[in-house]
Order: sequence, then structure tokens, then C-alpha cells
Amino acid sequence: MKYRELAKILKVEIDRGKYRDTGKLPTEPELMEQFGATRYCVRNAIALLAELGDVYPVQGSGMFVRENRREGCLNINGTRGMTSEFPGHSVSSKLIKLEQREAGADSARLKCAADAKVYSVSRLRLLDDEPFAIEYALYLKEFVPYLSEEIASGSIYAYIREDLGLSTGFADKLIYARELDYGRADLLGLSAGDPALVVEDDAYLASGRMFNAGTVYYHYKKATFFNFADLK
Repeated sequence: MKYRELAKILKVEIDRGKYRDTGKLPTEPELMEQFGATRYCVRNAIALLAELGDVYPVQGSGMFVRENRREGCLNINGTRGMTSEFPGHSVSSKLIKLEQREAGADSARLKCAADAKVYSVSRLRLLDDEPFAIEYALYLKEFVPYLSEEIASGSIYAYIREDLGLSTGFADKLIYARELDYGRADLLGLSAGDPALVVEDDAYLASGRMFNAGTVYYHYKKATFFNFADLK
């Protein structure tokens, strides 16, 4: 069993109120035995649920279920990709363009040489078959040596983690608002001049090496973001 599958199962159980009486998840050994999963699988599934805001740790007491999670919202601090943010919805992509090229003018942002090879991907992201965002992304071939149209039309981050075995670490994000031009507005089903929330992501591996730079234009009527604040 893959950790994403386990996370989806636990997410459904949380939403159905299975853990309402105790307010917490079973222990790691209990989940390993119940689902026949490895410790790695269980820990990553719980980490994903924590990132999505479904559970939170209490030192010495376990993982507790978080009440009143904001459904249908994107975690602004999320680093696992849009597919993981909406486990109960259909997330798909319409590939606009996929090409291999040199980093060129993007080398400064990617922190690489100008002649470094990259995959450039442009996609329209759909949520429940409706336009949700336009994504422009660059992946260094040093870390992502192969991307096909089939892979680029699905969850690229799932491919990076599960097929390439890369361990993603953190992302630096820049957020601002812009007016849409005619091309982007048409893709999102909006009008030129309408606003969009733009998020620039510079994503790093757990090793601290940058592997991906992305810019996403979100549909202003459909995208809502939230953030978990640590009050410690």
C-alpha cells in the first residue's frame, strides 16, 4: 500500500467521524497492523494528513483529529501538489505545452547554469472538470530526467515522489495579485482584466537542492487559501 492510498482511507474515516469519540488516530503500530502497512507508509500518510490540516501532534499523546478544517481550500503552505490538497475531488490537467530547453533567463531563479537542461510545462488545472488554475513550471533534468505528456497530464509531484523516489523538502512562496490578459482569462473562463491570485513556488528537495520553479494563476472565484498558524 502506498502512503497516499492510506492517507485517503484515513481522510474518509476522519470525515465520517470514525475518530470523533477518541479525538485521535490509532498509534503507528496499530495502523501498521490494521492496514498491513510499513512504518514508512504510515508515517508519510500521517504527515500528509497533518500538512492538509486534518490532524495535529501532541507530544507524548499521539495524533489528534483537528476540528473545523476548512474544506475546499488550499493550504498556502502545502508542498505536495494540488492533487493531494483535494483528496475527495477530481483533479486533472489539460496539457498546454511540454518542452525541453536550456534554463536561459530562468537560471537565476532556478539557481543553475544558463545551459542547464529543464522541462518546461504549461497546464490548465481542473477541479471537478472546471478550470481552476493555470500552471507554468520548470523542472531541472538533473533531478527529473524524464517527463512525458502522460506524466505531465497527471500528478507530477506524485510521479516525482513515488516513481523517481525523490524526497521533497520545502518551498519558498511569493504571492501577489495581477490582472489577467486575454489568453489566460480565456483559459480560466474569465474576462481580460479580471484579477487572479498568483503564487510563485521555488521548490527544494530534502537535501536543500532546488528542483522546481513554478508560477500559478488561480481563478479568483474558485480558489480559497488558508494557513495554519503555530501559536507556540
